Amino acid sequence: MKLNRSIVEKAQKYFTTGVSLITSSGPHGQNVMAAEWTMQISYEPMLIAIFIHEGNATFKNIKQTREFGINVSSEEQTMAVNIAGGYSRKEIDKLKINDAFDTIPSKKINAFMIAGCTINAECKLVTMKKLGDHTMIVGRAVAISYDESKKPLIYHTGRYFRLGPIIESFRKTINVDETAINWFSIESDGRFVLKCVGLIIKYNTKILVLKHTTKNHSYMTIPLVVPKRGMAYTKVLDSYLKKIGLRVTINKVPTLKRLIIKNKKKILRINFVLFEGRLKSGTKNYRWKPVLSNSLLHELTN
Repeated sequence: MKLNRSIVEKAQKYFTTGVSLITSSGPHGQNVMAAEWTMQISYEPMLIAIFIHEGNATFKNIKQTREFGINVSSEEQTMAVNIAGGYSRKEIDKLKINDAFDTIPSKKINAFMIAGCTINAECKLVTMKKLGDHTMIVGRAVAISYDESKKPLIYHTGRYFRLGPIIESFRKTINVDETAINWFSIESDGRFVLKCVGLIIKYNTKILVLKHTTKNHSYMTIPLVVPKRGMAYTKVLDSYLKKIGLRVTINKVPTLKRLIIKNKKKILRINFVLFEGRLKSGTKNYRWKPVLSNSLLHELTN
């Protein structure tokens, strides 16, 4: 079944991208072109993919020299992007247009780079693959630099935009005592976001809590465990409950709480995946604790 072409042509404009200036130097001369579809596809090694048409001077240069430059445009470079994307090298030598491009030498490749960009990456060709009407060209970054004073140019619906204000992540901030922040800090082990799975067991106005001890730091809170990445949370929780001797009937529909806990200047971002449960039996190591308003327990249980 074919897509409605008129809808496709309108819908594809709503993808939002940056714009990169792709530089090359080879048998077809020095050239610069604009590539909307540019993305990092691997951390280690650092691989970056661009998607361009076959047959243009940049494609031919890259194929023969097996290297190219990726220069991620800043919001000040709309004119350079328009020139790089609006003309082919057959039509005009874009690099000779007055005040259009400020070129700088590369460190590891023969192709030049463009000054004033947010990122400059020198790449060696890894692979080329035809995909639809474009060819994916993957390069391994052999040198890279960035300018944090520059803001990226945004391309959307055929027009240029700049980044707006930060959209907050809507994490609620809960003030906690020093014991709590210290214990969760140890559990986080440097993670930007600590991900936990826990169990909420209520009895009238009280909540079941346990004493958790990590590296000589203890803290009373709900049954809680930090899963290893890729592990099923329900299985991790079941295993943890068996280990501590709690027999519980668990409601398998979870709730997610995205919080920031704070003590003075110290903060931690924590995602709590929480299940509700009903206690069948267990050891005497737990307590029923009243839930105080404006507390972490209050936020987790409401």
